[in-house]
Amino acid sequence: MTHMSREEVSHIVADLEHRFIAHDTYLELRDQIDDILYRRTAHTAAGRVTAQRGIVVIGNAGAGKSFGIEHLLQKHPHVAYGKPYQQALTVRLASEATIKGVGLDTLKAYGYESKGSRTGHSIWRQVMHQARSHKTLFLHFDEAQHILRTKSKSEFDQVMLVWKSCLEYAEWPVSLILSGTCELLDLINRDEQLSRRFEPVHFAPMNYAAHGHEVMGVLGAYLDAAKLSRGKTLETSAFARRLLHAARYEFGSKIGLIISAIKLALCDGNQTLEQSHFAGAYRKQKRCVDALNPFIAENFRSIKTGQLLSGAELEIAPAIKRGAA
Repeated sequence: MTHMSREEVSHIVADLEHRFIAHDTYLELRDQIDDILYRRTAHTAAGRVTAQRGIVVIGNAGAGKSFGIEHLLQKHPHVAYGKPYQQALTVRLASEATIKGVGLDTLKAYGYESKGSRTGHSIWRQVMHQARSHKTLFLHFDEAQHILRTKSKSEFDQVMLVWKSCLEYAEWPVSLILSGTCELLDLINRDEQLSRRFEPVHFAPMNYAAHGHEVMGVLGAYLDAAKLSRGKTLETSAFARRLLHAARYEFGSKIGLIISAIKLALCDGNQTLEQSHFAGAYRKQKRCVDALNPFIAENFRSIKTGQLLSGAELEIAPAIKRGAA
């Protein structure tokens, strides 16, 4: 393989990033969404308006929750995701989210600018008006734990009331998809009335015993797409274990590492992907020393793979040192 230009490599990497491989949890999520959607269709055909159910999607960072939800809604044959129809809409919550702020962000996602000083109640009434106008079926709030964390009881109760109102709105109820860390499920369980209205889907961590074969299958699919061959160093169970540990046993992080390693191989003009490319990709990502690189170290299971700059000395500029003295 001749050396590719940065532009050529970037096009291949962009295509790889856009690829999606379905897995068991994704299929479970698809079934939940289909169940909600088709029951609603049946009720609507019979002239009934019924309260809707929601889905709470939990998992660690890097599990692939957000990408999985958005891919499912984008590709669903009976849901128009995003503009212009907005039958399904995603709103990402900031770390300091408030119920009023999330309402305003939702209106912005609809393309509606709220003018003047308004109460949280009036903002969410306008959200539901927009939902009815756009025939919105699903509202997806990503990182939803932010709106519940460190809130007073009155603020917490207000959030719960708004979410219940969305599900039960008499003129046009909307199903909620709440995604976030595992903390989100614990927070929702504090309100029994609301928790009964949600079905949980857990993007659980992977393990070698259950997912080792899947890891190698996914790797093969990405190699085929990049037109690279699999090196001998990638054909062992030890490599699959190293990859899982480096990715913190999270599906999305695993995909990210595979793509980063492929990018490195393509930039080097290699025709074969080897474990050394994964070591280089991990080193670049974490800025770690080799002794703390799970693709190099013998005792890789002891490495805390979530840390940046592991074992590296941070140089402090002399000016900073003088200022701190």
